[in-house]
Amino acid sequence: MRPLLLAVLTLSFLPGALPCHAQGGVFRVATEGRLPLSIAQEADNAIDRAQRWLAVQPPATNDLAQVLLRRYALAKPGETFRLPRCHVTPLGETLPGPVAPAALTNLTATLAQKPDPKTLFALQRDLPAAEPPPPADWRERLALALIDSQRISARGGHWGAPEPTAWAILTLRALLNESTPIQVEPGELKAENGER
Repeated sequence: MRPLLLAVLTLSFLPGALPCHAQGGVFRVATEGRLPLSIAQEADNAIDRAQRWLAVQPPATNDLAQVLLRRYALAKPGETFRLPRCHVTPLGETLPGPVAPAALTNLTATLAQKPDPKTLFALQRDLPAAEPPPPADWRERLALALIDSQRISARGGHWGAPEPTAWAILTLRALLNESTPIQVEPGELKAENGER
């Protein structure tokens, strides 16, 4: 249980980008470890389109993990995603496993295979610790792989179905260092006399 809790919490504790305000607008300051401004703006637009598309899709009604993943992907920027303790395990079970070492050491070949958004999420999670270190532009390459593969429709943008679209949103947010924080709410504890 504890490894799953830590895995879920790592989804959200990446450092956030610091927005700067200029005459009523918001702009991003490019720094080391961040996406270049033009790609960051494209990623923001892709996230907006994907959230619009995902919001109008019929939700899964019998799969708690998919419902939680969707809700997490639809969380608004700056919000904290509140998660009851009993939902940590279902959400944690949706996380992708570790990436094969060969995929980490040859990013060009990995991206040529057009991995799905869930695999790209795992790549962005595992690449920073890869040995040898990944190419300096790995964030850009992952972001562009997602941005370029997004399908645009009248209702927004998607990656074929709700689940891959949710993973694409989460991956782009992580690449932007803007993952939504998760707060695990304490569960209700019953006293020995049956009171709450």
